[in-house]
Formats: sequence, structure tokens, C-alpha cells
Amino acid sequence: MAKNILNMILWHPEMDVEKTRITYVHRGARGNLKTISGSSIESLEGGFLILNEGTHIPYHRIVKVESDKKVLWQK
Repeated sequence: MAKNILNMILWHPEMDVEKTRITYVHRGARGNLKTISGSSIESLEGGFLILNEGTHIPYHRIVKVESDKKVLWQK
């Protein structure tokens, strides 16, 4: 489901990826969660969200997607 929401954000003309925040499980981070800006997204491939610096985040680790301070999806 997270992949569908991310695809919508990237391709829908009324969505702004710059206003998007993605929270995912990141072991070792405070609270084991990390939040990134949608502008960090390079692509969506297979089972992964690929970030600009090359990090691969499995979709199953994404716990929340927000845009314009609204929760679009939450696990």
C-alpha cells in the first residue's frame, strides 16, 4: 500500500513531493524511526524506495506517509 501512495505523490499533478514526509523503521535511530523528505526520493523499484544517496528502503519498513501535514497513509 505504501508504494501506491508514493507513486501517487510522484506522478499526480496535484501532489507536491517537496511537501511530503516519509517515516520508516531505521534500527539504531532514536525510537527506531527516521523521517525523510519526499525530495530525497530518487525512484521506486521492485520492493524498495530508493533515495538520492543510494539508500534502499524496503516498503514494509515504511510506517507513515504525510503530505501538507495530513497523514495519507499509516501502517
